[in-house]
Amino acid sequence: MKKSPVLAIWISWFITAVNLIVGKYAIAYINAALFLFLSCAVATLCFLPHIHKVNGWKFLFGKKLIWKNLALGTLGTALPMTCMMIALNYTTPTNAAILNQFEIVYSLILAWILLKEKPSVQQLLGSALVVAGVTLLLWQAGFSVQLKGDLMVIGSLWMFQLSHIFAKKLPREMDPALIAVVRAMFALPALFLLIIYIVCTQGIIFTPAPTLWWALAFTAVINYFIGNIFWYYAIRNMALGKATAIILSYPVMTFILSALLGVDKVTTFKVLGLILALLGAYIVTGIVKTQGETKR
Repeated sequence: MKKSPVLAIWISWFITAVNLIVGKYAIAYINAALFLFLSCAVATLCFLPHIHKVNGWKFLFGKKLIWKNLALGTLGTALPMTCMMIALNYTTPTNAAILNQFEIVYSLILAWILLKEKPSVQQLLGSALVVAGVTLLLWQAGFSVQLKGDLMVIGSLWMFQLSHIFAKKLPREMDPALIAVVRAMFALPALFLLIIYIVCTQGIIFTPAPTLWWALAFTAVINYFIGNIFWYYAIRNMALGKATAIILSYPVMTFILSALLGVDKVTTFKVLGLILALLGAYIVTGIVKTQGETKR
């Protein structure tokens, strides 16, 4: 039975919103790199039946694709997500979700530098709103420990943008599940090297606890396995503008869930920062122009 791309994007939206909260709970029990390595390894095992079924090995380890896959896994998962999880030691899931909208600004800058695409007035206005929203959060943090986490989130987002470049170069014959497995499987080498570095410099943190086990299960099976499949399925089968319009609003759910669970506090700065960042993100991505697009 064919899945609805609209349902798929909403499922991905919810999983994305919950993921940062799960990471916040897990980071007290385990090193970020080790947590992500275990999550990606389990997700890869979940993908194996599908890889075998569609003979996906040629796409994963073909001579012309393996380096693109490695770049996508390293820059799209391993390095930025490790930074993101470490940042959760200092900041909150809501802050991290709102600050993630700053990736839009990196997108414009890299497009200008690499593709010589000058941003429009609309895009500059949207970027200014995103920056204003982010600035409110940084202003509230002041010189507290939270500021360290917030800056780590902002500093890692450019890697996601570079990973998108490699994702666009993958063959269209690769189905959503194969693209999703690249994000997990090819993150493992970089994560393994990070773990070796941690062992040599800091020592491994691993405290078995029920919270850690359910966090690992969620991140591996729900986020990296199911969530990524639904995301890539959605953007392959519906107008990208509509998919982006939905997914960009996930910080609202992160904020609500974090507040209900007592992980985050509701403050005026957070509410205003959320509104400005989301409004700016919508303007930059041209959501108003793409609302009339038909499913593709």
